[in-house]
Amino acid sequence: MSSEVIERVQYLEKIRLPDDQPTIEAVAPSVLYDSHSTFNYQDRNAYDTHWVEETAAMERFDNILRNGENFVHMVYTYRSCSKALPQVKTADQSNKNEIYEGIYNVMEPEIKKLKDFMYFQRDTIKVFCEYIKKLTVLMKEKEKDKKKGEDLIISETMITYFIKMLDLFALLDALKNMKACLNNDFSFYKRAFGFLKRNMDDQTQENHSVYLFLANQLSITTNLKTELVQIEGFDDVLALVVNQCADYLEAERYLLPVEKHCLLRVMPYALFLMDVDTKRNIFKKKDLNLAKTQRIFKRNPVVPLYGDMQTTLESLIKKSPHFDEKVWSQTADDEKMAQEYEILRLIGPTRNAHNDYTAKFANMINEIKVTQRLSNTFAFTAQECREITNTVLQGLQLLSDWSSKVLQQSAWKYARPNNDIQLDGPQVVEYERVVKHNYTSEERFALVEFIGMIKGLSGLIIREESLLSPIIKRTLHGELQEFVQITLRELIRTVSKNQKKKEKNVRSELLQLRAIAADWMGGTEPVDPALYGKKSAKEDEKVQYPSRAVGPSPTQLDLIRNITYGLICRKKEWSGSQVKDLEDFYGRSFFYPYLLTLTPTILAITDLADLWYREFYLELSKRLQFPIEMSLPWILTDHILESKDPAMMEFVLYPLDVYNDAAQRALTKLNSRFLYDEIEAEVNLCFDQLLFKLSEEIFTWYKIQASAALIDKPYRTQLEIAAAETKHSYYCPKSRYTVLMRQRHFQLLGRSVDLNDLISQRQNTYIRQNVEYAIGRFEASDLTSILELEGLLLNIQLVHRLMSQHLQLDPWNQILSEVNESTSLVSFHGRIVLHSIFEIMNDILPSYNFNSITQRFVRTTFELAPPPLREAGPKANSLWIGGNKALSNAYTNSAELSKKFFGVNHILSLLRLIGDSGTALVIGEILRNMESKITNVLSAYVKELHAGMQSHTKLPIHDYGTDGAYGYFQLKLKEIFAYPDLRPEVFHNFRQFGNSIVLMNLFDMANIELKTMRFLQAAPLLGFTSDDLVPTDTESPIYLNLQKVGQFLESKPEYAKCPAAVRDIIANAWQADHLYRPAVAHTSIFKSVLHRVNAMLNPVRAEWSGATPDNGIIAVDQTTEFYRLWSALQFVICFPADPNDFSNHEIFGDGLMWAGCTIIHFLGQQKRFDLFDFCYHILNVEEAAAVPCQKPNVKQFFKTVSLMKDINQSVFAILNTYSKSAQQPIVLLHPPTEEQSDQMFLNVPEDPRENSLMTSTSTGGGAPPKDDSFGAPPPPPPSFGGPSPLAPSSSFGGGGAPPPPPPPSFGGGGAPAPPPPPPPSFGGGGAPPPPPMFDAPPPPPPGGFDMAPPPPPPFGDFGMPPPPPPM
Repeated sequence: MSSEVIERVQYLEKIRLPDDQPTIEAVAPSVLYDSHSTFNYQDRNAYDTHWVEETAAMERFDNILRNGENFVHMVYTYRSCSKALPQVKTADQSNKNEIYEGIYNVMEPEIKKLKDFMYFQRDTIKVFCEYIKKLTVLMKEKEKDKKKGEDLIISETMITYFIKMLDLFALLDALKNMKACLNNDFSFYKRAFGFLKRNMDDQTQENHSVYLFLANQLSITTNLKTELVQIEGFDDVLALVVNQCADYLEAERYLLPVEKHCLLRVMPYALFLMDVDTKRNIFKKKDLNLAKTQRIFKRNPVVPLYGDMQTTLESLIKKSPHFDEKVWSQTADDEKMAQEYEILRLIGPTRNAHNDYTAKFANMINEIKVTQRLSNTFAFTAQECREITNTVLQGLQLLSDWSSKVLQQSAWKYARPNNDIQLDGPQVVEYERVVKHNYTSEERFALVEFIGMIKGLSGLIIREESLLSPIIKRTLHGELQEFVQITLRELIRTVSKNQKKKEKNVRSELLQLRAIAADWMGGTEPVDPALYGKKSAKEDEKVQYPSRAVGPSPTQLDLIRNITYGLICRKKEWSGSQVKDLEDFYGRSFFYPYLLTLTPTILAITDLADLWYREFYLELSKRLQFPIEMSLPWILTDHILESKDPAMMEFVLYPLDVYNDAAQRALTKLNSRFLYDEIEAEVNLCFDQLLFKLSEEIFTWYKIQASAALIDKPYRTQLEIAAAETKHSYYCPKSRYTVLMRQRHFQLLGRSVDLNDLISQRQNTYIRQNVEYAIGRFEASDLTSILELEGLLLNIQLVHRLMSQHLQLDPWNQILSEVNESTSLVSFHGRIVLHSIFEIMNDILPSYNFNSITQRFVRTTFELAPPPLREAGPKANSLWIGGNKALSNAYTNSAELSKKFFGVNHILSLLRLIGDSGTALVIGEILRNMESKITNVLSAYVKELHAGMQSHTKLPIHDYGTDGAYGYFQLKLKEIFAYPDLRPEVFHNFRQFGNSIVLMNLFDMANIELKTMRFLQAAPLLGFTSDDLVPTDTESPIYLNLQKVGQFLESKPEYAKCPAAVRDIIANAWQADHLYRPAVAHTSIFKSVLHRVNAMLNPVRAEWSGATPDNGIIAVDQTTEFYRLWSALQFVICFPADPNDFSNHEIFGDGLMWAGCTIIHFLGQQKRFDLFDFCYHILNVEEAAAVPCQKPNVKQFFKTVSLMKDINQSVFAILNTYSKSAQQPIVLLHPPTEEQSDQMFLNVPEDPRENSLMTSTSTGGGAPPKDDSFGAPPPPPPSFGGPSPLAPSSSFGGGGAPPPPPPPSFGGGGAPAPPPPPPPSFGGGGAPPPPPMFDAPPPPPPGGFDMAPPPPPPFGDFGMPPPPPPM
């Protein structure tokens, strides 16, 4: 059954768990098992040897040391209770009795501990002196009878216990002297006790003894020295102690740092106890190796005492009565000693040693695993096992050396605080001087690396303990049996030859050692001639002993070593080689207990809890606790985070293991719950800070990485040239954050922390905050920042994609939808769409001018609409833009270039961000706005402007020339010029309407480009090539191939591991095929918009089409059609502006032309507009003129008209491409009758000027009337005081639903006439009358004009028109 269990356990060890996280933390074993417990020598009676008597004393010392350790912990962790208790303020206080009663009840348990402490030190001193006295007696007997004295040997194990006892006395005395609160609390208790007068007779003397014990410095040492002085020869025993300490330190016969420091502390303490009088002068004692002691003191002047306490070795020596500075040479100065203590100078060799050993250990482990995998039995030879054990022991010694150096440097820093005068002040405590301000940046890095090497190597060994422990135990068992059955065999033969009494005692010990340790093959001791001093006949045969993975018990090992030590002390009995064999085994067996308890030993070696504990400085500064800024583990962790050194980033978790060590000590050794609570609270705070800073640095690193990847490379090159010193800022720095992000079970205070999950949560928050910042920045800006928004979102998306390789982040679409608020139950539009609509309606359409040449909207130079109210933007933060300042400035400067206009690139960005659903919403809102403009605004203004125009507006004949025609229209349209709402309302609203149409055209162009790009990207998967991009009904290759795979798997289901997944893949391929395949019929947004615009004109179509002409065909001089009004408005638009004013084209841009042309197009009035437009007519007159006009204002007018004409033609061409104009009804013209035939012809004179005049007149688009009055320009219109035959009202306040603010009337006040009836259709009525004829050129106009037009050329000056109304 047991073999089956072992086999199953071994099988479990072979299972590899899917955990690929790098090991960058100390090991934290959840279960600790000590397989080599001491049992306190309870099994000593099982062994027959005289050394058993010594183990009884060791057992007693063990109990004392265990109790003494508890008192050490109690005194070190003692906190004052009296500070928290109420005090009696006055003698006549009413509740004085209750207060003292409470004080007594609270303090009684604590004072009892102090009393127990006093009694313990008193009893321990007696026991210690008792054994010292016994040893002195033995030593005297040894001196009297040298032969007998050879058997009176004091073992090194016993001396080691004396060393531990002396160290306990020194620790207790130093801790008692440090804790002033002990005496304060006892005085507080004594005062309450005296007032209550309880048990006065019995406890008064006891309290007085406790008071003296606590009040006197070095009271324990004084009492011990007093007792020792009474023992004659005690200094000889203490000399053995000092010499053994020196020998152990020289031979490095220690493994735990505590053991090394114990040896160092005991040496000056024992010397101080030995120096009593002239007879017992340590400087004259011959059996003391004082030179060796001095060398040790010089190398180690400062030694850790306990926790944050330290001591100077020479401090006690200098207090001795016979201290002689001449004999005791001076120690080196602080600078030289600092080099010995500071680990910064050792980091290079230590790093090399660590790397070499790690490689050696890893190679050894791999070989062991391979060997065990290939063999079912134990396949290692004894030599291989010994090499493995030596390698493990070498690792333990390295760990011990490194830990000792770390703790000794800490003690050196405590002893040498930073006394910089800049740190003087009440706010700077002493603990800051020794910790926070006492380590340079290089020293912090060195300390972190030391901690990382210590914790990393210890974890590497502990993780392989299950693999190494059987081999180590087998090695120790083999070495012990080789020593007992081979080495001792020769010693026994040598001793057995002589039958002297002395040799008999030695032989007896050899046989005892053999009986204690031998493990015979077959379980039976063989008959060995060597026991009788003879050689065996089979001497050449190798001694066989069983190979077992069993080590000796603690008691067994101590007895073996004591007997061996006794044999070594009889060097005269053995040869040199035999002594060497004994010494080799004795020295090697010293490390057996550590190798048998591998994990506890490593944890004890690597215990760095002293780097956190600060009870001495809390007592010194009278504080409850220090902030984390003064805590060394957090200082080291924070230093790594702040430095951003990629080489040190992997060490960031190692300093936190100091908290694990401190918490482990607080729970298992100090038994202090409040200390653990303080550690836990600090860890919680530090870990939150670690997560915050680490997450911010990780996000910043990925942000810089994404920004550096997305930035334009030539642009970055220019930036690097401009800023050569900071060019590294445009590249992603090196780092190793990925190692930290792969930590999924980091151990901290017994918790398994998923660092990957915690970082993922914070990165989700950072990404959401970044998206919020980008959208908030967009909402605080106009729509031109849409490119910047897209750039920021692309940057964040790349950050998300890079992070998703190592972190479990929320899907990008989900994050964007949540922040954009497009997933709520009440709205699915999103903030980007809504702000885009807001900006289009309130900024782009009313405040931007369209430029047909650049195809861009540019902000107008003359604002007519108030700026939209936007939310306040977030504060500028380089983290959210580019990751660092340099990249953020580069992206910001680049984005500023696109904020001066709004064009196709902005619309492409907008469409990519808002998608198809958002595009439909934007278009719908724009169309609703256009419909509202036509119905509620433009219709009323068009009616009012029609009423303001003169009823007869002829096109003047060419005879009047350019100036005449120009002045004629100027006078005819003076009321239009003077209309106050022309610019702020009429042109402004027409501009918005035209900008809307242009914007829809740009939307269509951008949408087509996006769809084309998507198709080109998906074309290879859909089976399209560059030679054949015509959409077909053939399925895509990817779908067809997947379908074949699915059919194959269905036919052979044994090959299908997951048929459902295959079906899902095929279904997704089919959906992708039909999703990305372009539509056969092309749909145009602009075409649909124009169709809607045509429908919008239906409510005003009849009114804007004008009344039926009198001739039934076309009205030339008198019409209310829209094109005639637009001709007037176009004349005003082209009219030169005052030098101090902006022109109408500068203010309103090309959107104004788009509005008029679109309405004219859908009203079917394009050809009449081209034929009868006022500006075109003047331009034709100028082109036909023999002498061009040279007036600046007229030349500027022609320049503007030419531009307007080109724009109009372009607009009409676009409109005709997408939507044909309304077809006018066909009118049949019957030939004239004979009696009218003479009126159909003109007698054309022979004068070529008249021919040219006739030609120009016919080119102008209109024929002169028959009568003379009709041939001249009509008189100016009368005042609008009376009703006009065509105008529905004498004022511009005509009806309409609901009109803009009523403009003032042009003329006098009269009641508005009812609106005219709707005009009849063009197809009604009979045949129109023939056109009027003229026989001669028209006479000059009569004098009824307000201002007569100029005569035919040569042309005279014409007055300037009145200026446009003030805005």
